[in-house]
Amino acid sequence: AMNAWAHPDGEKVPAAKITKAYFELGMTFPELYDDSHPEALARNTQKIFRWVEKDTPDAVEKIQALLPAIEKAMPPLLVARMRSHSSEYYRE
Repeated sequence: AMNAWAHPDGEKVPAAKITKAYFELGMTFPELYDDSHPEALARNTQKIFRWVEKDTPDAVEKIQALLPAIEKAMPPLLVARMRSHSSEYYRE
């Protein structure tokens, strides 16, 4: 779902929306840069999509922690698609 979201406009669009939701929700983990950092968008984009692409325990933990911000920022149809891929029904 994250890659589908990034496809039309590039990874920076979802990364910016996720970062905005992250700070609106008062999240602190995993650590993202706020707008005071001159390269915040580029660095946050790199971090978020690196975590999405990896399946290491550390990356999985960070994406799971980031899910509230992802779900708040993501278009509803993609949230539904993402949830269906992680459901027990889908895996069977």
